[in-house]
Amino acid sequence: MMRAPRALVLALAVLAVARPSAAQTPSTPPGASPSTSPGAGEVTERFSRTAHLDADGAFELTNLYGQIVMTAGSGRDVTIEAVKRVQRPNQNAARALLQMIDIQVVEEANRVEVRTVYPRPRNFPGSVDFTITVPADANVSVRATGGSIHATGIRVEALRTMSGDIELVDASADRFATASAVSGNVTVRGLKASAIQLTTVSGNVRVDNSQSERLMARAVSGNVEYAGELARSGRYELVSHSGDVRLMLSGATGFEVQANSLSGTVRSDFPIARRGRGAEGNGRGAATPRAIRGAFGDGSALLVLRAFSGNVSIARR
Repeated sequence: MMRAPRALVLALAVLAVARPSAAQTPSTPPGASPSTSPGAGEVTERFSRTAHLDADGAFELTNLYGQIVMTAGSGRDVTIEAVKRVQRPNQNAARALLQMIDIQVVEEANRVEVRTVYPRPRNFPGSVDFTITVPADANVSVRATGGSIHATGIRVEALRTMSGDIELVDASADRFATASAVSGNVTVRGLKASAIQLTTVSGNVRVDNSQSERLMARAVSGNVEYAGELARSGRYELVSHSGDVRLMLSGATGFEVQANSLSGTVRSDFPIARRGRGAEGNGRGAATPRAIRGAFGDGSALLVLRAFSGNVSIARR
């Protein structure tokens, strides 16, 4: 028997190694939309759904990870656009994991509920980004674990996220509006509601040009700011544990103020008719004692301002 030349054997071996096997050929499951631009190993899949809400209906969204953008529309439809994402070093593995993310839409009794269902464990490497349009009179609630929430023109009940910013613009509330974050900023502009509650643990709270008879804004580690007019007979409570409390007031509404700081200063650009001990000073601009109790004008609104390791300031806008 003749033996093949040694060079021929080596050449055949190299070709066998270089040739991809059938098991290595990527396959795309139905419905998946592979993405190569964000980075190696990321795949995406789009989701689209339309639902209907009658007047004064309710919309609720529950999402674990991903960005949420909501706007108010002119019709009665709820349009739900979503992008599911999974990123893994191996695209085949990413596609398999992508199919495990489920977006559920439930319609019942003039209520639409959207929720994402992820497999365990909690560190699942996937997310869902939502872009949603709702009727302008729908009462909206959003709950997220990780990801920012941006909402414009909606009627809000509650916005909550564990890790991410909340931005609410030109919105309204039937009565009570709340927005809370654990790690993130809470920013509200042009909100109209009877009562507003805004909280964050690690982040800043800012309220700009909003209308409310009662406002409660708190931050554990961050600043709390209010800019705009006061409502007559309104009550405004702004508290920060590790940060400053700042008010920039416009309009002519008078107010009564109770302000103090444990280790900072309290100052006012308004001439405050002070009360109680430590009431020296004219209340305009210069650093003042750590507590002010008094009134400006007719004292119709009430300001309760607290800072533990920061400053409190009341300025003209």
